[in-house]
Amino acid sequence: MKSIHTLRLGGLCLLIVCLFSSPVFAQASAQNIERLEQKQAELRKQEESLRLEAQALSQAMATAETADGPGKAAYDEAIANFEEASEQYEADPSPTNKSRVRNAEFKLHLAERKYRSSNDELRKLEEQQDQAEAQLIAVRSEIEDISAKLPVLRQQLAERREREKAEKARAEARARERAAQADSQPAPQQTAAAAQQAEPASSPPQQAPQTAAKPAANGEPIELDRNFTLLTNRAQVLTELANLELRVGGDSLKIRSNKILNVRHFVDGEEVEKNSHRFKGLGNYQYRADAVLKPGQNRLRVSFSRWNITMPESFGNQEMVILMDASDRNAPQIVCFPAKLAES
Repeated sequence: MKSIHTLRLGGLCLLIVCLFSSPVFAQASAQNIERLEQKQAELRKQEESLRLEAQALSQAMATAETADGPGKAAYDEAIANFEEASEQYEADPSPTNKSRVRNAEFKLHLAERKYRSSNDELRKLEEQQDQAEAQLIAVRSEIEDISAKLPVLRQQLAERREREKAEKARAEARARERAAQADSQPAPQQTAAAAQQAEPASSPPQQAPQTAAKPAANGEPIELDRNFTLLTNRAQVLTELANLELRVGGDSLKIRSNKILNVRHFVDGEEVEKNSHRFKGLGNYQYRADAVLKPGQNRLRVSFSRWNITMPESFGNQEMVILMDASDRNAPQIVCFPAKLAES
């Protein structure tokens, strides 16, 4: 028979191994989570800094806009021609009028490019804003990746700690059992007690309950970017249209807006498509445009205000109604929704 010292030493060694081997992995997981949380916090600060930088550049571009000159006059004329062609096409959607809209849109792009290139300061500011927005897109993508990983890592850590807790309990029970066996003639009461203490060793470890990742709230509006919201159901759309009537009020004057919605679609960071749409003035600084937005990354611009959005697959390639509230010139707000949600 092994000595009491040997048996107790063996039980102690087993307990030490159980207590200090698995927690090493738990500690590493906890440190990894902490590093990701710190990285996420840093990225959020960087995101806010880049957003403010892009906003400041937009304001600088607005003040740098040349009030007069042949380039500005040609640009204004191209906008007016595009609006006129669009109105004629709405009244009579014939192939001829459709061709006129396409031609006017092409000329508008050329006039806008020439106008901007003639202003060196404006061109430099726009290049800086493009760079800031590209960085902003990359930062937001990294934040989304980390946000997806953290819940999974936290769940794995919680499960690992539960397994460690169960393993520790089993190790302690086995150590007590070996210590009890070392007694030469244990009393019946001690034997029964040892058996009762050893029973947990045969039971499987308790697993932490699996927590499914919480899905995004179904049917809620989606904030695609600052001051840019996507409505997802008919009730939201009807409420927004009722609020729009209140904002327009009794103003029957339809403002000739000279506002154009420019949409650029990107795939893997490369621009693959660009088009323009006319905003119709509804009165009291409220505007409406109709456009099909591609799923994925899009950059929208109205004058010097910009939005970077990722259009969900389920809403892409649909005819969208885009409403803009420009009562605050420095922070216009856009609400969009599938046109079919407004149909009776």
